[in-house]
Amino acid sequence: MKPIKVIIDCDPGHDDAIALLMAHRLPEIELVAVTTVCGNAPLARTTINARRIMELLGASDVPIAAGCASPLARPLVLGTADGPSGLDGSPYLPEPTVEAVPVHGVDFLAAKLREAEEPIVLVPTGPLTNIGMLVLKYPELLSKIEKVVLMGGAFYRRSEIITPTEFNIFCDPEAAEIVLASGLDITMVGLDVTMHVLVEEDEFAAIEKIDTPLSRVVFDWLKFYEKLHRGQMGIGGALHDPLALAVVVDPTLIETREAHVSIDRTGTHTFGATVADYFKLNGLEPNVKLASQVNSAKFFEMLYRSLED
Repeated sequence: MKPIKVIIDCDPGHDDAIALLMAHRLPEIELVAVTTVCGNAPLARTTINARRIMELLGASDVPIAAGCASPLARPLVLGTADGPSGLDGSPYLPEPTVEAVPVHGVDFLAAKLREAEEPIVLVPTGPLTNIGMLVLKYPELLSKIEKVVLMGGAFYRRSEIITPTEFNIFCDPEAAEIVLASGLDITMVGLDVTMHVLVEEDEFAAIEKIDTPLSRVVFDWLKFYEKLHRGQMGIGGALHDPLALAVVVDPTLIETREAHVSIDRTGTHTFGATVADYFKLNGLEPNVKLASQVNSAKFFEMLYRSLED
């Protein structure tokens, strides 16, 4: 089978870094390009992080372009899960030898779609600013997008007392609304599902046992990434972005439900919340497929495979 052509739009980020690693290492994927966006850190930082990650992977032939430095309609609020640099705990990452492409990431995305002989899968793992701008600026190219598999949103049951807002959507809800209204084939992999893909004692042991240069790097990343999760929530690190990438390789990793998703841009306590109407109560047709269940064991098998020599 021909590998799936993928472009990752990201804001690295420890879990973005692992998604990039899997995309480069898994033979089922052809990583066409990487674009960066503000989110976990300012754009300059997420871009240098992406360049360093790809250098580590020996993937300096994969072009990287920096996209939007701020959300479409509001000030940037940075994420906090990955430290001020966006990728804290990685002092040993190499300095990149290849510069980012000197073209704005949105225009670069458009060029890659335009030249593609077959549709490309987009995997956004950060705020949707670049993808929203792409939809607005280049609507004639949307037919060149096979589908979008994004990490974003949260769809908790009413009985759970927990914030209904996920950072990628909260950071740029206007961009998210534009993407959701685009008519693209969209799968949303939200927090309610990714929080079941946790690196706990057994997973750390399995990664340590692989004992390759990449597995040792990922082990260190995850040990740092775990600190926030363990300190705030009492659980191991959740592999949000890698799950979205893995779903491109194997859609059976998740179960999905169709729904119309709207975004709350006015709520005092629920700003940025993703509101799912599964039953067409608002009279609108579904605009996304929402992940509802995940086979985490099967996901980890794919992750371990990507770390082996």
